[in-house]
Amino acid sequence: MYREIFAKQNQSEKAHSFLLSAFQALLKNTEDMIFVKTVDGIYAAVSQPFVRMVGKQDAAEIIGHTDFEIFESAELAKRYTDDDRRLFETDTDLVDYIEPLNDDKGHPRYSRTSKYILHDSTGEQLGIMGISRDVTSEYLSWQRYQQELRYLFELPEDTYAALFMDITEWRVIRHQSHDVGGHVITLHGTIDEFLENARSCIADPNDTRAKQFFRSVTRETMLELCGDGARDLTLEYQRRMPSGAVMWTQAHISFVVDPETGHSCAVWSLRDIHARKQEAEELQRAAELDEMTGLFNRATTIRKIRREIVERSDAQHALFMIDVDNFKTINDTRGHQTGDEFLVTMAQGLKKCFREGDVVGRIGGDEFFILMKNIPHPVAVLEKAETLLNVCRMICEHYESADLSVSFGISLFPANGSTFEALYESADNALYRAKALGKNRFSLAEE
Repeated sequence: MYREIFAKQNQSEKAHSFLLSAFQALLKNTEDMIFVKTVDGIYAAVSQPFVRMVGKQDAAEIIGHTDFEIFESAELAKRYTDDDRRLFETDTDLVDYIEPLNDDKGHPRYSRTSKYILHDSTGEQLGIMGISRDVTSEYLSWQRYQQELRYLFELPEDTYAALFMDITEWRVIRHQSHDVGGHVITLHGTIDEFLENARSCIADPNDTRAKQFFRSVTRETMLELCGDGARDLTLEYQRRMPSGAVMWTQAHISFVVDPETGHSCAVWSLRDIHARKQEAEELQRAAELDEMTGLFNRATTIRKIRREIVERSDAQHALFMIDVDNFKTINDTRGHQTGDEFLVTMAQGLKKCFREGDVVGRIGGDEFFILMKNIPHPVAVLEKAETLLNVCRMICEHYESADLSVSFGISLFPANGSTFEALYESADNALYRAKALGKNRFSLAEE
């Protein structure tokens, strides 16, 4: 009989030793944050991920201590202590709740936590075992999913339409649209129909970026983007509405994961950004223009000329450098307001003489630059110069008492230079020669 009692006792000790060894191995190797506390709030055991979470180097810095001793934040320690106290009072386990916490570098994280009350054989409370798993990625994904669904069901005022699509199954789950400024975009039942309609509504036939965007939206590419962790894609383009109006529109694809099915999904929205784009374009134009004459300012003129001779280096161009003769006299005799009026009139005359694509700019004072692009033959430059000189003479006749006239020099690309600097120098020399010959004329640069 005694032998049986001792045998059972040895088996119990072995079982206890076995379980203890298994628990220690679990604490050492698990990726979860595990802790065991006594009813007095003293830590009795912790896993390595828990040690790292609280910013310690070793479990010995935690075991035997309370929350107030290991956490720098007294507010955080009080929260954990109060949570444990309420748990003991209700004597009820707390399972699977989302808890905010910080990692060892102070970055915000989220964990899924369960806390279990430990009892002895008589039912007396011994302490708490807590198990937390970092679910930051899943939690943020769920929040994003809910946020996108709210966007779909409650379309903002500037959004023409939105559709929720299952990329994995390549189907539209739900779509919605409404009137924005008198424009309505009709959606379609399948993703392919929607994409085909979007491609056909690109207003600018030269917008290769928009064409490529919609052409590249396939099930394979979108699944790949989701797999690579992409959050969204955005395209701003001009879309032709059913009414025929052309409106700046933003296509925005926001990738989400369905937390129930695990499928890759996306919310595709179409927003009205016409007013914003118009305002931005107006600001850009204002920054490029000479405030008085409305021609390109000096910086813009030079930049456009440089770009033109680089991008179209296989064509012939002509640079006109124009200067008003005796301009100072009109300011001295008739006032600066009249001088400004003359410059505005001259700018309008220069603009009318050239094509819309040519570069016409005021580079300062009474000086102007014009790049006549893609000339078929140098003879065309001479014909244009004669026309321009006659227009300038007619304008100057209205200010006869000021004795005004116009002189200009012309250089040819690439005959007189392959860079802006070379063309500038050649045109300047030609202008100097025209003035030396008596003004009120033009001169071609010498090859």
